[in-house]
Amino acid sequence: MKYLSLIRRREDFTPEAFRRYYENQHAPLALGFFPPQLYRRNYADPSVSVGFDCLCEFAYPDDFDIEAAMATPAGPALAEDESKFIERERTRTAQASLLCGEPLAPRPLAERELWLIPHSTVDRQALTAAFQNIPLHLRSAACLEELQPYWCSDFPYAALLSLESPTVDALPAAFSALGAIRLNVASCASVCN
Repeated sequence: MKYLSLIRRREDFTPEAFRRYYENQHAPLALGFFPPQLYRRNYADPSVSVGFDCLCEFAYPDDFDIEAAMATPAGPALAEDESKFIERERTRTAQASLLCGEPLAPRPLAERELWLIPHSTVDRQALTAAFQNIPLHLRSAACLEELQPYWCSDFPYAALLSLESPTVDALPAAFSALGAIRLNVASCASVCN
């Protein structure tokens, strides 16, 4: 199963200090407890206001019980460390389900482009149709996922379109019509087997 968390830094951290702490302190701590198959931190451009500083992606085998894992000593240790640099009460998490495309193998450091589709009248058919309107050269490195709130009741997005390389191409009209928010991110990935 794959999950996404929208994470906001504490106000006493600059975007650079937040990223440094996340990469050098928190990510190694989290990886030491129960390494996911994918643990990717996508840092939003600080000049763009989206209400979060990092979109974190993490994936585990389908039989992994994340709630049971967090009930071990790892849960309080991670929560304590998160409180040092994250506004935990503002974190929002969703479960992601693949709709279209194939996720590409993550690169340890990469520039990526994310298109966040807010909740409205979006349904799977509209999302799939919008994906089919993406030019083929972009679609071959794209992945569209449907998002359902997890551990929260108010995740602000219905879907996420990920492009493994940023593009200068215009946002396809089908995604514009869905109110998609385009965001370039600096991505740091840890892949565990």
